[in-house]
Amino acid sequence: MMKYTAAALACLTLPAIAAEPVHLQYKFDADAPTYFEMVQDMDQSQNVQGQNINTSSVITSMLKTELIEANDDGSILIATTNEHAKLEINAPGMNMSYDSTLASDKSKLSNPTIASMAGMVGLQVQLLIAPDGTILDVPNVDAIQASIDAMTDPAVKAGASPFADEAAIKAMNEMNFKLLPAEAVEVGDEWHREFVVPFAFGNLTTSFDLTLDSVKDGIASISITGSVTMPAVQEQGMTMNLSDADVQGMLRVNIEDGVQESYTMTTVMGMNATMEGMVGPILTMDMTQKVTMTRLDK
Repeated sequence: MMKYTAAALACLTLPAIAAEPVHLQYKFDADAPTYFEMVQDMDQSQNVQGQNINTSSVITSMLKTELIEANDDGSILIATTNEHAKLEINAPGMNMSYDSTLASDKSKLSNPTIASMAGMVGLQVQLLIAPDGTILDVPNVDAIQASIDAMTDPAVKAGASPFADEAAIKAMNEMNFKLLPAEAVEVGDEWHREFVVPFAFGNLTTSFDLTLDSVKDGIASISITGSVTMPAVQEQGMTMNLSDADVQGMLRVNIEDGVQESYTMTTVMGMNATMEGMVGPILTMDMTQKVTMTRLDK
């Protein structure tokens, strides 16, 4: 899901001059919701028992993040709503597109795949966040689960189901809210973050090395490199192995507003599956996924 997830945000405690340290932390305004465009672009190349299958998809979401409540203990309740969505899928025998803003596309909802993915439009994810970025609660987790239960495409439903688990939602969103440094940093400073996301099939571990590259015109630019690892998954005689995934990204934060201006993350990974009693992999897959978040309200 989100990720559908909220963006990492920032505010300034010292002047935005490259030579001076800046303190990056969350900042929300109940009177000023923030709007983002999130584009998830994925290319997959699979070989299934000697047959090559190439697929690509682009999912564009228009997200609104707003402050619902600020508590005396410093915690805040925010909500991110998926207001509109566009999707394009290209695969053997399955080329399709959908735009929730077009009345003419309503007829496409008879397709179970489109209907299942379009069902995420209007979905809201609520997060209760502690001052240190810990996700304390997901108050509407039942509504998230209900939206996935309503999906009629088995493949889409199976892919989305792990992201309705409350522990996974908390961990994935902490990857955003704990990404920034706890202390003031200067240009050239580096820091490390490691996150573990629990899924039913095992823990997904993400390791990030971050560097404050520059502070210019009120924008802090942070480069990100890292990796994603997951243990082998065994089920009904089949073993799935995920190779270490390479991650490269850039986060740009508007320091005065305390809002992310843009965020780009590219992940390259490979996977293979073997079956008990069979020689060699029965499936191999290479995947490249690029996620881009762009602020729209300024």
